[in-house]
Amino acid sequence: MTGTGSGDEPADDTVTPTTDATATSPDDGSDLPGQPRQRLHPLSPVLHGIKTLWLIIAALSWQGFARFGLTVGGVIVLCAGVLGMFWAVLTWYYTGYQVTDGQLRIAKGVLVRSHRTIPLERLQSIELRQPLLARACGLAELRMEVVGGSGTEAPLAFLPLSQAERLRVDLLALSTSLGADINTSTERERTPDVPIEPAAVVHVTPRRLVVSQLLTPDVLIVPIAAAVTLGLFLWQPDMTFYGIAGLVTATVGILLRPVSKAMSNYDFAMRDTADGLRITRGLTERRSQTLPPSRVTAVAIRWPFMWRRLGWVNARVANAGFTGQGGEETLNGSTILPVGTPSEALRVARSALQDRDMGAVTLLPAPRRASWCSPLGRPALGVAVTEDLFVCRSGRITPQLVAVPRERIQSLRVVQGRLQRILGLATLHVDVAGGIAIPTRAEHRDASEALALARRLSRTPGGVSAGD
Repeated sequence: MTGTGSGDEPADDTVTPTTDATATSPDDGSDLPGQPRQRLHPLSPVLHGIKTLWLIIAALSWQGFARFGLTVGGVIVLCAGVLGMFWAVLTWYYTGYQVTDGQLRIAKGVLVRSHRTIPLERLQSIELRQPLLARACGLAELRMEVVGGSGTEAPLAFLPLSQAERLRVDLLALSTSLGADINTSTERERTPDVPIEPAAVVHVTPRRLVVSQLLTPDVLIVPIAAAVTLGLFLWQPDMTFYGIAGLVTATVGILLRPVSKAMSNYDFAMRDTADGLRITRGLTERRSQTLPPSRVTAVAIRWPFMWRRLGWVNARVANAGFTGQGGEETLNGSTILPVGTPSEALRVARSALQDRDMGAVTLLPAPRRASWCSPLGRPALGVAVTEDLFVCRSGRITPQLVAVPRERIQSLRVVQGRLQRILGLATLHVDVAGGIAIPTRAEHRDASEALALARRLSRTPGGVSAGD
């Protein structure tokens, strides 16, 4: 088949002619190393076909039904659904996976065969997902992340829940025995996904989660959008049904983001286990994710403006195993506290930072002349360097406190803009893996101070503090 992945590539993905397409029948999965190729659950094409049908209906939209009519539109959806289901069955038939020689090998493809090899020693984590229909059928999906990957590697959808859980634990155990990064973050002996007495447990109640999403700009826009829709109808009463339906759909679309966040983080729970932070969440799609501390390169606590009166914050982490370009999926996957009190956020941050307290440091304010560069934000700027942390603060309307373990720093940059050069200021940038959406920088510092901080951070951690 293929060779093992090496270098910076997360996995080998080669294309071969359509040969060796048949897969052996699934066994009980007990003899994991060197097991024969297995297929996914027979209901997998049905679930994929239903998903394709909804995508076709969404693509046709109200304007499509208005153009073709309900009868013709319905026939189009039916024919496309049948073709989609037929293709899903073919895809299932030619898809199989195998664990052998310390590798997970996945074969798929109908017209073009693709064989992907994932070396287990580079495996970072495996997320178990259960969409609504899959939960009703007792099925689950496994999604894997590897070192340097830009996203999920070769998801297996779908497997029986018990088989998916067993395969997840077995793969993590093999990854640990092969010396993966999962096992390098602590000195204690580990057993994959077997909880110890939790050092920190956080549970977000549905009431708090719903109230927090109601206090977002997206929800405040909904009454305005509804008023515009009603005004257009009163101004032009002869609007067609499809025109009104399109406006209503647009209004509902504005509300989709906060609703999606509330559903994806429903019944959010985080606990400290032997493998790291174990996070479970989701209403229609239940997810279980383990975040090893060795993958955490930065932690950020935010005070959203509309939550400040209630004293609520949220917390996110930068993920070394994921180098994607942001987006809703990345933000949800990096969330370690969707909403909570500052004490809860500091508690989960301490667990993510391996028992280091980012709230105990004293921040040095920015010089007064920084007001020329940031007239509103200057009072919120602050920085501190301790023996093992770099901590910075920014944001006046939405304050954000960020902590970076010094051993996770990849590079340092001291940058001066034109106005900063005139004022004798500079910004220190601390680059970390996976920290695209988190501001790991000390803005508008005195130029000599920024250079001194960069020199301190470039040294081996130990005996360095902001007050030295």
